[in-house]
Amino acid sequence: MVARLLGDVHVPRAGLWSLAAFVLAGAGVAASTWLVVTVDSDPGGVLWPLVVAPIAIALAPLLVPRDGVRVAAAIAMGAWCFVTGFSIGVLLLPALVALIGAAVRERGS
Repeated sequence: MVARLLGDVHVPRAGLWSLAAFVLAGAGVAASTWLVVTVDSDPGGVLWPLVVAPIAIALAPLLVPRDGVRVAAAIAMGAWCFVTGFSIGVLLLPALVALIGAAVRERGS
């Protein structure tokens, strides 16, 4: 279904979980950015590399489609969600679930 929405982009069937994790991470970062900008009185004091780190974490299994990279990305996203769990980490839980799905379902591809 995700591949149909993207049109001509060719994604191997095994990479759909990783692609879904990347899309969900992008949506989570967009939502967290909106939240930080609208609620925080000084967005200049935000450590923006930490806010956008989940995009890099979710991008890694797409760039290097190996089992170890998928597992490491799921662990890194889990740690990120745990550390930021009381603020914007909750918005990235769907991406974490998709990364865990990628680590389990895309094994050996």
